[in-house]
Amino acid sequence: MFQHDASSMTSSSYLVSNLLSGQGSSLGKLIEQAQAVADLNKTLVQVLDAELISHCRVGYYDKGILTLLAQSAAFATRLRYYVPNLISKLRSINEWAGLCSIQIKIETFVVPMKVDTQPAAPMPMPKLSAENAERFENLAKALREQNPEDKLAASLERLARHT
Repeated sequence: MFQHDASSMTSSSYLVSNLLSGQGSSLGKLIEQAQAVADLNKTLVQVLDAELISHCRVGYYDKGILTLLAQSAAFATRLRYYVPNLISKLRSINEWAGLCSIQIKIETFVVPMKVDTQPAAPMPMPKLSAENAERFENLAKALREQNPEDKLAASLERLARHT
């Protein structure tokens, strides 16, 4: 069983609770921001047209400016026409009373690469010149004289046949 002794902690070891809730905790701030964006998305879903809900989301909200991310240029255009109506709907909610404007950005999605399940065709062996083939054969013969079972000699002989 692991015993934790606070005096044995080094400066680089922290308790998880300290990381999440400690003052000045970067991780805690990120979690709070992620939760805030999730809450903003829930509110957006309540006031946005049903046809746009699955194609846009909240990017961030800062200093009265709401940034919405649209799935494509087409949905961004449709969303831009809806902005005046959306601003008035959101301002009627207390948390959004300070909303000044909405900007829309296109969120690019990474398209997964198609993976070909067919085995690749073997690459054709390049052709050797007659001169190089002769050199490989001579080298293979010299190696065979020293050791008849030499694997390098066998490889050189196979290469020499590709003229």
